[in-house]
Amino acid sequence: MNRPASWWLLCLSVAGLALAASANSIANGYAYDDVTLIANSSRAHSWSGWWRDFGQTYWPGGDGYRPLTIIGWRAQWAFGGGAAGVFHAVNVALHVTTSVLVLWLCSAALPLAAAWIAAALYAVHPVHVEAIANVVGQSELAVALLVVLVAGIYLHGRARGAIPPRRWAIIGALYGVACLFKEHAIMLPALLVLAEVTVVADSRSVRERLTTLRAPLLALVLVATCYVWARSAVVTQGITGFRPFIVFESLQLSTTDRILTMIGATPEWLRLFLWPARLITQYSPPYLEIAQGPSVAQIPGLLLILGTLGLAVACWRRSPATSFGLGWLVLTLLPASNLLVPAGFIIAERTLLLPSVGAMIAVASAVPWLQRRMADKRGFRAAAATALALVLTLGVARSYARNRVWRDDDSLWRQGVLDSPDSYLAHFRLGLHLLSTARYRDGEAHYRQAIQLFPHDPLMAYSFAEQLRVAGKCDAAVPIYHWLFEAWPDSRRGHIGYASCLLVQGRFDEARDEALVWIRRGGRLPLARQVLIAAKAGRDSTPGRPPHGTRP
Repeated sequence: MNRPASWWLLCLSVAGLALAASANSIANGYAYDDVTLIANSSRAHSWSGWWRDFGQTYWPGGDGYRPLTIIGWRAQWAFGGGAAGVFHAVNVALHVTTSVLVLWLCSAALPLAAAWIAAALYAVHPVHVEAIANVVGQSELAVALLVVLVAGIYLHGRARGAIPPRRWAIIGALYGVACLFKEHAIMLPALLVLAEVTVVADSRSVRERLTTLRAPLLALVLVATCYVWARSAVVTQGITGFRPFIVFESLQLSTTDRILTMIGATPEWLRLFLWPARLITQYSPPYLEIAQGPSVAQIPGLLLILGTLGLAVACWRRSPATSFGLGWLVLTLLPASNLLVPAGFIIAERTLLLPSVGAMIAVASAVPWLQRRMADKRGFRAAAATALALVLTLGVARSYARNRVWRDDDSLWRQGVLDSPDSYLAHFRLGLHLLSTARYRDGEAHYRQAIQLFPHDPLMAYSFAEQLRVAGKCDAAVPIYHWLFEAWPDSRRGHIGYASCLLVQGRFDEARDEALVWIRRGGRLPLARQVLIAAKAGRDSTPGRPPHGTRP
């Protein structure tokens, strides 16, 4: 493709927009999962044993498999001595680079003006803030960069004819690297097939073209198989290696109801892609409804899904770029959508970073259509340019303001309640933060508000009870422990904390019994032994009671 003289000016303008929308996040500290995975994690603080990251889960003792993400954190910690600004600067650099690559990718599928609009909208999109302004979003940013790069290599290569073997080798290597940053990169081969059957200009039939691509695509499948094998050897939790959203688990939600829940939540995805004026850290009930069978509330979402798929099919020949964009959105959204496999959340804004590439392509694909139909309208160009400038300005302003929300946990969780006062998780997170920083009165108030909004989260009950116990408020903690055991009778969580409170209350026999429950459910023996010793000592020293082990 011959580049016009203004090509680099277009690239610089997109980079400038991306920088304007994200640069102030460099001043942020560590917030949310940054604290656990980076700030308080010895694993991220040293180069020692970095190769072991390929044999460890993302969450220590938990789920996920993202070794290159962790190794990247090690490098940034070593370079900056643990300064959060270094991590945030890397995030900003990744976003700026990806935005320019989106322009390059789109230039192979759209006229240059439309390609620039798609990239500019992507660069300033406020829904990206969670991935950019929070350090752990680095895995999302790395995957977005690599996937867009590979898709661009493929499309520009196919514009010149067949892809040579050496370029396929590069694609395969980049694919493997992307998967090791985060799991959803595994969808890349499907995106290449989508590109081939939509925006690649080739006079041969689709069947002939796919037959030609069979060998390199099988090679990519082999890369994916090796990755899945390595991941499954490390992550043994469930089929996917991810624990389902706690609400789905505690309510024992069926697969059908989980899918219905996400169908009902589909309008929220559309809103976030097209008008992200309202951003929320915690999407949870009752703000989002948990399905208990089919209901009228799911009809708008179902219509949107059918309409999106129908539009993609209808535009296959008339507007291939529209089909490509919509197909990209659907394919990249699927892994974290809860529609195929359960995820650990209902909606998370950080997971929309890569799907938004497709959404912006689909939006920008309307530009040529508008130009053809409105070119003769007086004032059209001026009005269109003004509208675009306004949208980009609003995007920069909203992203800039939202970046500062992520500067620390106090700011994040307080804003979370303001953004979504009817989300129980927002109150839960703020309550947890306040209690952990010794602001007990306000913390308890938010915990109890969360319980009132949605009393079906056993982890909320567990953390609330534990915080009360640590604060020396066992009389208040004991009823919460009871609630936890009623909601989640098979859990081992909470039994040793409950036993500790029973010791404080002088209920030594009950404390001993809880320690034994903890042992039977696989709890750590040293903790149980401490409780058993204390229970025996307390019982033996109680006036009027025979020593433990003797008959009364």
